[in-house]
Formats: sequence, structure tokens, C-alpha cells
Amino acid sequence: MNRYLFVILLCICSMCRIMAQDIISGKVVDENRSPLPYVSVVLQHVQDSSYVCGVTSDTEGVFRLPVQPDREYALLVSYIGYTTVRKTCKVGNVGTIVMKEDAVMLEEVNVIASRIRHNANGYTVNLRSSDIVKGKQSADALAFLPGISKEDNSYKINGLPVSEIYVDGIKLANMDELKNLPADMIERVKVNYLAGSNQNAALTGGTIDISLRQPPQGGYYGSLNGGATFYPDYGFSNENVGGVIRYRYKNLNVYDNLSLNFNQPEETAAQTVWNQSTDLRTQIDEETKYRGHHINNRLSLTQQINENHSLGASYYVATNRLKASSLTIGSQENAICPTIESKDNYLDQEATLKYTAKLGRRGTTLDITGDYFNRQSDNHTGYSYGDNTSDVSEDESSLDMYKLSVDVTDPRSQKLVWKYGASVQYIVSDYHPAIGVSNQTDRFQTSQTATTTKGLTPLAYVSAMGQIWKINYSIGVNWQLNEIKYKTSDDGIESSDTQWGINPTVQLMMPLDKKGEYMLMLNYKRTLDDIPYAAISSTVRWSDPYNYTVGNPDLKAPTADMLIAGASLFRNLLNLTAVYSHTKDNIYWETRQNPGASDVFYTIPVNLPSADFYGIGVELNLNPVKPWRMKASGRLEIHPEDVTLDGVYYGKTRLRQYYAIYNTFAFNHGWGGMLNLICEPTFKTYDRTYHTIYNIGGQVYKTMCKDKLQLTFMFNALGDRRKYDRYANGNKVTYDFTTPVQYVGFSLIWRFSGGKQVNVNAIESGSQNFKEIKDVIR
Repeated sequence: MNRYLFVILLCICSMCRIMAQDIISGKVVDENRSPLPYVSVVLQHVQDSSYVCGVTSDTEGVFRLPVQPDREYALLVSYIGYTTVRKTCKVGNVGTIVMKEDAVMLEEVNVIASRIRHNANGYTVNLRSSDIVKGKQSADALAFLPGISKEDNSYKINGLPVSEIYVDGIKLANMDELKNLPADMIERVKVNYLAGSNQNAALTGGTIDISLRQPPQGGYYGSLNGGATFYPDYGFSNENVGGVIRYRYKNLNVYDNLSLNFNQPEETAAQTVWNQSTDLRTQIDEETKYRGHHINNRLSLTQQINENHSLGASYYVATNRLKASSLTIGSQENAICPTIESKDNYLDQEATLKYTAKLGRRGTTLDITGDYFNRQSDNHTGYSYGDNTSDVSEDESSLDMYKLSVDVTDPRSQKLVWKYGASVQYIVSDYHPAIGVSNQTDRFQTSQTATTTKGLTPLAYVSAMGQIWKINYSIGVNWQLNEIKYKTSDDGIESSDTQWGINPTVQLMMPLDKKGEYMLMLNYKRTLDDIPYAAISSTVRWSDPYNYTVGNPDLKAPTADMLIAGASLFRNLLNLTAVYSHTKDNIYWETRQNPGASDVFYTIPVNLPSADFYGIGVELNLNPVKPWRMKASGRLEIHPEDVTLDGVYYGKTRLRQYYAIYNTFAFNHGWGGMLNLICEPTFKTYDRTYHTIYNIGGQVYKTMCKDKLQLTFMFNALGDRRKYDRYANGNKVTYDFTTPVQYVGFSLIWRFSGGKQVNVNAIESGSQNFKEIKDVIR
């Protein structure tokens, strides 16, 4: 298949004429002299208004159009929410074009579909003055965009988990950054259905790139917020304060996002172990109290050196201090009734430095990015029993990641842009358990072996993006190698594994009419997953006296071929999607019974030989009446099974469904709200059964003081939390999260702005890839 894709790439390149042409260039700004990216710039013949060529402005509002010399053209500059600018021009720089807001359009309720521009990779949507950002934080507003859903506090695009989320080019390390960011600060969102060939091949799902509104020249804007949540069962929790600011001074752009959260939730759960051969049932009840806080701060600085050179830097730090105390009570007289008390401390730090240079008349761009990420953690857990015996486990772990990447974007003509580059990433992870800690029973044994894991991931890629006939295309290929070394410190034994692959990516989009109301898209990507650092460790983690997880040093990184087809009808009012994926060595957390204690079960990650996945999705984006916008979506997934786990053969075809209805309301006098409903019926996968969950919740808000002050009441009215079954060695283990879902909460947000006028540009900063592989349920 790779040979055929190379031939396709060469054919595309040969069909695009690369000619020595002159340039018409300029810059687009708003009335505050802030750059406007993604503005449509079109050239027409003066005589008959026929189309010549067109581009969109870059992140600094700059555009370049290759044209024939000694001719006069009509230049049309248009952007949703602004009045179209028309002027005649010839070869050369047309200067700065100032666009004025269209007051009539901004007063109307704009259908979200009319704000979308499709391309081969996905779409870009302008959210300035849109109803879906009013009164919401960014974490809630994203779920109203086409193709995006929010499930289990994470996002999916067309049913596939989102690989990365960026804000002004900075990759988010924590969802709290979005929860702390008011959605009305967003200018536009770019949604890519699949991660590109320039990114790590492990990034199977798409990406979300958020661009914030530029502050006025020399000015600033931001917000301060605080809030709390009340749960009827145990009182207040999730008290939080935070703030966001964007500030521009001379040639410096500053962005800071700070949040502080205090948490003291209480959880209850019921667990049943049923030995199906003896019909013996054991009931276990759990009560867990958490006390902790965490602080997150992102500081980003951008310095414009001159017109063609910029330097950006970002520093992220997060601390987490958590204490947990749980009591387990068994139904039998001789049941173990221990108390587990644990202290977990985490410290994450990430530093990014990026240099950007513009080279040549065509607008070739060079990006050089360096990243460093460090995670330090320590855990202390004590186990107490009714007979005054106790166990203690302690460990420390650290992880360091370094990444260097070089990227070149080379526009060759109005219908062809080349992009190529290379990167290398190095990771070293250490695990150090405390030696000589107390172990008086066999129940809470943990790993006593210190280990070191090292990984090296070089990558090189080339891609082309452009248009042939009506088809917009983006096609590329990357070469990636995963080299991993695993060493146990007690005996010095070292093992290593190397995987590599050539991974193509093809994305096509074709409009079916001149107005762009109907379009088709087709995406294909081959992936090579990240080295599963967190899952290959020998670390043992107990969640309660009857369950723990353990790593698997023999894991391999999964590979997959993925195909997505879709159609957008009536300007995204109706979206249809079909997905197929074939995966090898997919990681699944298998349930097993502890050989030394029959009432103890554990999960361990294993590689499955192969797995197929089919999915279809339907989405409706409606505006029934002026104050009300609704998005209704449904998804059906088909998972054929053909594998043996722990001696049991699984050969059935499983179905998984997901339904969601998102509603947003914007009334007069500053009132508004949101009401969301989700439902996931019962589904099975291998040795697990996940029972139906549903949830109904939302918020009501009121803005005051000329929209500077906002009071919001959040609520969760109805719902059922997760209950799931696992099967191991003739036993059925049922775990039910029984804590009620009902809550009410409030938040107060103050928006501010000000400053003087100074001109500045901004650039994007990079960030490297890191994700933990873990059992997401337990």
C-alpha cells in the first residue's frame, strides 16, 4: 500500500504547475489594528470578475498571492462578522487592510453552520459573537461544535478520542485550562478530523486548535472567577478560584492561565463477587473520603524580533496534593475490614521554546521547537486491619522527556503547499520503591524492584496540501521508530524492543455545490502508537483490598489502519460519518484472579492480536427558535471479537451506542442557560459488561454590569453512574459506583479589559506528546 501512496503523491505533485510568479501581498487587521487570521482573500479579473486565485491569511493576518505581472486585479477580502473589502491592485504590497465589524450581522442570531469553512483536514469555525460561547466556559462550548462530543470528561471527534487540544498553538496539559477559560474569549476553532503526518503517528484521533481574540493594540483583557459545588450527601467540594489574562506590550505578547482547586469529595461503592460454580456471593461496601488541592499555571510569552523573526516561550507547572481514606466492609463475619490511607504528591513542569522565521518572497516558514517535560511523584499508602496489624508501601517515580523538532512550510503556488520536517523525542522514566517497609500480610504486596525505562522516537515526514479540480487534498507520509529499553535495577537485566513504520495520511474534501452547502470527505491514516511507558512498568497499585493493577513489561505499541468517510448536508445542519479501524497489538486491560488469594482480582494490560471497529454517526444541528440552539447526535459502534483471554474464547459481535442532546439558550437582558442529556446503553466488550448510564444537567446564568459580571448556577438533576461486571476464572465481579450524581453549584466571573495601543504579532508555541496508559475504569 505504501508504494501506491507514494505514486499518488508524485502524481499530485506533477499535476501542479510550479511557476515563477510575482506576488500580491498584504496584511488584514481589525479596527483595533489586531491581526485577523483565516480571512478569505480572493483575486478576480477586473474585466469580467472571473476567479483568479485565493488564499486565507496566516496567523498574523498576512496573505500572499502569486500572480502574473503587468496586470490589474480586483481584490476581495471577506470574513464572517465583518464588512467585505473590495479594491483594485497590481503586483506588490497592498499594505494593511482594515476590516470593520458588520453591525447588522452581529445583532442577528447566527446559525453555527454559516460560520464554518471546510478544508481537506476538517473545518474552521468563527465563534466571535456566537450564541454557543455566551455564558459558558470553553470546556462546555466545544461540545456544541459539529462532530465533537464530550464523554467522560474527554472529547471525541467523530467518535474517536481527540489526540491534542491547543490554545493559541500551545498544547494543553490539563483540562482545567479549558474549564478556567471563558468561551467568549475564543475567536475561532480549527478542527482536524485526524492528526497530520507532521505529528506523532500515535495520534490517531483529530486535534482541536483554539485561537483566542487578540487584545487591542497595547491592551489587555481577561477574567477572574471563583465557585463551589454542593453535594447533598456530603456538602461542599470543588471550591476553585482562577484567572486568565492576555496582555500586549510593544513587541511582547503575554498569556497566563492560573487556577487553584480544593476538593473534598466522598464516594461510595458496592462490590459483589459471585463464584458461579459454588453460587457463593460476597458483598463488599466501600466509603472513601478525599482531601486535596491542586494548582495549575500556564505562562506564555511571545517576542516579535522583527517582521520576519519571532520567538515564543511557554512554561507550565502543576502541583497536586491528595489524601484519601477508605473503609471497606465485607458482608461475611470473617471478611477483611481494612482502612487504606494514602498520600499522593505530583509535580509536573513543562517548558517550550519556539523560533519562527519567514524566508523568501513566497512566504516559506521555518519553525524550530524545543520541549522539556518533567513529572515527579511520590506515594505513601498505609493499610490497617482490625487485628492491629498493618502494611505500608512507599514509592517514588520520575519522568523526563526531551523533544526537538524542525518544520518547514513552503507554499509553491495558490494550489500547492509543501510541508516537511523531522523531530526526535527521548524519554527516561524511573521507579523507586521504598525497601524494608512493613509487609505483615500477603494481601497488599507491592513491587520491590526498582526499574528504569528509556525510549527514543525519531520521526521524519513530508506532506502536500492543495486543490485539484474541486477536490481539496492533504496527503503525506512519515517514518517513525520506537526504540524502548527496560531495565531492572536489582539484577541489571535489560530488555529492548524496536518498532518502526512508514505511516501515510490522506485527507480529501469535495464540495458538491457552489455555495458549499454540501460536501463529502474521506480520510485515511496508518498509525504507530506511543511506547506504552506507564503500562510496561512492574508497579502494583491497589485500589481497594480486593483489586489492584499491575504493569506488563512485554507490551508492544499498537498499530492501526483507520478510514473515515463523511458527508455534511445543508451547511452542517446534518452530518453523517462512517469509521473503520483495524488495529494490531491493541492494549486491553484483562481481569485475572490472584493465585494466592481467591477473593482478590487484578487487571493487567495485554496486547490483542488484532481488532476491528466499525462505526456510524448521525448529527443534527438545529436552531428551532431564535433563543434556542440544539445539537442532537447518535452513534453506533460494531466491535467483532475473535480472541482468547485467560483461557476463555470471545467470538461475538458487540454493539455500543451513544446518544447526546446539547441545548443552549440565550435570552434578552443577559439571561441564558444550557441543558444537556447523554445516554449510553449497556454494552459488552470481552470480559466486561458496562451497564447503562445517563445524565441530565446544565446551568443558568445572568450577566450584569454591561456583561462584565456573570453569575452562574450549575446543576445535575438526574443520572446513573457507572456499574460494570468483570469475569475471571468462573467469578463474576460487579462494581457499582453508588454515589448520587445530584449537585448544585455556582460560579462568579468578572471580565476586565484596558491598556494602551502598541503593535505586536504573536506566534504559536509547540508542545510534546505524553500520555499515560491505564485502566480507565479502575
